[in-house]
Amino acid sequence: MAREEGIPELLTELLKRKVGININGDLPDNKIVEVALRVEKLGVAIWIGELELFKDPFYVAQILAEHISNVPICFGTITLRRDCSAILNNLKSLINSYPHLDFLVGISPGKVENPKLALERTLKCIELVKKLGIPVLCGCSSPIITRRSSKIADGILFNYVYRDFLNWIFKFMERDVFKVAYGPSLILPSRYEQDLILASAIVACSSKKFIQKFGFIEMCNLNLNFERMIALRQRGGDLNTDDEFRKILRYKDILLEKFSISGNLEDVKKRINDLLEICDYVILGDPYFRDDRCVDLLRWII
Repeated sequence: MAREEGIPELLTELLKRKVGININGDLPDNKIVEVALRVEKLGVAIWIGELELFKDPFYVAQILAEHISNVPICFGTITLRRDCSAILNNLKSLINSYPHLDFLVGISPGKVENPKLALERTLKCIELVKKLGIPVLCGCSSPIITRRSSKIADGILFNYVYRDFLNWIFKFMERDVFKVAYGPSLILPSRYEQDLILASAIVACSSKKFIQKFGFIEMCNLNLNFERMIALRQRGGDLNTDDEFRKILRYKDILLEKFSISGNLEDVKKRINDLLEICDYVILGDPYFRDDRCVDLLRWII
């Protein structure tokens, strides 16, 4: 399948750097800026995550836009728990207020009760956002949205960082567009290992089709309250004392191996290089940005 011609200029720039970093909105504003400025010196694009327990990603983007000038601000992804018109208005405001910056947005359905309706809403929103003149990716974790969105989006963003999983989902692409692997990442040892394991479990159990395909039904049938555990960590709590988290720990090895980019520095570099053999770009997801040591070592990765 030949790569489509005429991919947006910003994606061409991202192709040169190969690696981006995710920053979520649950840090104090000054810490978000501190991390972003350190990352900017390396020329690495910043990707903002969305979660109901975090600050609004558009608020985080505005904070970043006030302080950085040389790297793109990317959303990966904005879910349609909000109306597409709100997404459009927020993006227009950023583009008009900070014309010197490049923006990119990923759109995904999020948690939905009606998958068919959510798919159509997502595809429609992608088409509308593309009219703003910025690159638009679709966040995918199942065959049908991968197939449909690859026809219209500038790229596809996958929450998987294991070669077998990516090769499976890639088979459903209709066009060879910009391919991004986005997963929980951390250089170990780290005091954020609990967050890494929790994030990996959330990713592992996010798609019913995926769970069925790869046989993770037992692991993902624990009826866990991920939001409660995230909130506990935000308060500085120790998950090792939590009964639900101890259930997750039974699957620690498989979670870290198949759903995270982790290990020592050389392990992480090797994993990224392996992914870049089949992807265009890799995003180091939560909790990588939380660990100052990991941010310092980013220069040795890129």
